[in-house]
Amino acid sequence: DGNVLPASGQSLLNLASVSTENCYKIPEGVQIHILADVVSPLCGHQGATYTFGNQKGRHPTMFAVVDQAIQDFYEKFSPATLEIKGAGAGGGLAGGLCAFAQASIVSGIDTCLDLINFDKKVSDADLVVVGEGRLDSQSFAGKAPIGVAKRTPVGVPVIAICGSLAEDLPPLPFENIQAVFSILEKSEPLEDSLKNASLYLERTAANIGHLLNMCKI
Repeated sequence: DGNVLPASGQSLLNLASVSTENCYKIPEGVQIHILADVVSPLCGHQGATYTFGNQKGRHPTMFAVVDQAIQDFYEKFSPATLEIKGAGAGGGLAGGLCAFAQASIVSGIDTCLDLINFDKKVSDADLVVVGEGRLDSQSFAGKAPIGVAKRTPVGVPVIAICGSLAEDLPPLPFENIQAVFSILEKSEPLEDSLKNASLYLERTAANIGHLLNMCKI
């Protein structure tokens, strides 16, 4: 009936049509590129809600409802967005920009590495060290450390230093990473880990340095 729905996720389930009349118009000639390395689609069990819902505070019991609401919205407004690889990045923000601002998604890590001329700089490196807060299966979905490791030439060893290690990691080596080190030596409260992160990192780096010196790397 042309009624405006309240601004809530629940309203998406009652949506009949979408109007962009009051949306900001992108100036002619302006192109928006989204730097993202997450390859999650917008919807489905590999999509934005199921992948990022927990860390955004959404209770798992609501995943199916939220996912369906997003699906319904884009089926009415921009069905093609549902097929875009990476549209689920940023909790679905990438998909929204693609649909409303005609943005395109490009590899964030590759773009950044190109900007700093990484390939030339790493060509004569003896060792590459990458870092990650928590190394887990999601790290393989386009996280920067994995992107750096993949761009490192074969023959240049890559090691990773992280805050914690998940149990779902594949056996080493993986994705060109030869060794992984956690800065935590024992189970500690999160508050303590954050407070002393720099100390733990320095200690771990020193141990790695001594080990490399022993191996003459």
